[in-house]
Amino acid sequence: MLQRAYRDLSHATLKVLLVALAAPLLAMLLPDEARANVVCLIDNAELDFGTSTTGIGTIDYTCTNYSYTPRSFTLCVDLGNPSWPGNPQQPVLRSGNRFADFYIFEDAALSQRWTTQRALTKFVSMPAGMASSVSGSFQFYGAISAGQAPVPQNYSAFFYNTVLGTPNDGGQCRTWGNIGFSFSAQQFTLSIRAQIVNECRVVATGNANLGSVTAATGPVAGVGSISVNCPNGTPYNIGLEPSSGHPAGFGDMSGSPGNSDTVPYQLRRGSSTGPVWGATASATNVGNGVSGTGSGNTQDYSVYVTVPDTDVTPDSYSDTVRVIVHF
Repeated sequence: MLQRAYRDLSHATLKVLLVALAAPLLAMLLPDEARANVVCLIDNAELDFGTSTTGIGTIDYTCTNYSYTPRSFTLCVDLGNPSWPGNPQQPVLRSGNRFADFYIFEDAALSQRWTTQRALTKFVSMPAGMASSVSGSFQFYGAISAGQAPVPQNYSAFFYNTVLGTPNDGGQCRTWGNIGFSFSAQQFTLSIRAQIVNECRVVATGNANLGSVTAATGPVAGVGSISVNCPNGTPYNIGLEPSSGHPAGFGDMSGSPGNSDTVPYQLRRGSSTGPVWGATASATNVGNGVSGTGSGNTQDYSVYVTVPDTDVTPDSYSDTVRVIVHF
């Protein structure tokens, strides 16, 4: 009985020893988790127009080299599918049931559209060293189409399944592959944002040049122009204020330094004999200004200038008129 108990105990002890000896050997035989030699991942990807109609977008990435060999390769970005209701030919910003067309481009001149058929590319070189990293960015450019009437809101769009990768033989980006070493990257969503606000702008002014006039020849008239751009459906009123600050559009042109003479003038609308055009307009009242409603496109207005008398010292006379758009 005692002998049998001894043999059983010895057997149990031997079994434990065999497992303990085998465990380190098993660990040595198991491979490490599979990982590509180079892995590239997105840090951030967006274009924020803010309140502008043009903007610059960035796609930030970091590539990590998990080998002790320097690596060089072409990195690319394939544009994904635009969010509804946009399509590859016409992406669309959306805010609820309100929409605004826009485009994205490869170049700052906005001449070459970036589409699902064209990849952005750049060459990347990585130093040797386990887990060494290189970060960089792709830039692209955006423009919200003119002539639209989007309601002021915060708008957004997305390009789903956009690909960061390396080109295959057909030039399309792939997220993994063997390019002399194993490579992997990722798909991601590219975000587009815009804040559309009511904004009226004076986009151009044309001087009212009365030309050369003989002194003391009587009344003289001339015409200038202003161009205004306001969002479609936005009512606005335009006021004109000479440098004198006179609210009734009455001012004085000054000559060269040392010449105390001035040439009085009157601003008018419609014609050289039309109503005065002054500065009493506000956002809610046209006053003695000119009213309009935005179309999303540039709208032009003529400004008439009348001079009642030119009995002054011969000289070049001028004044500056401030254009005020209330909306």
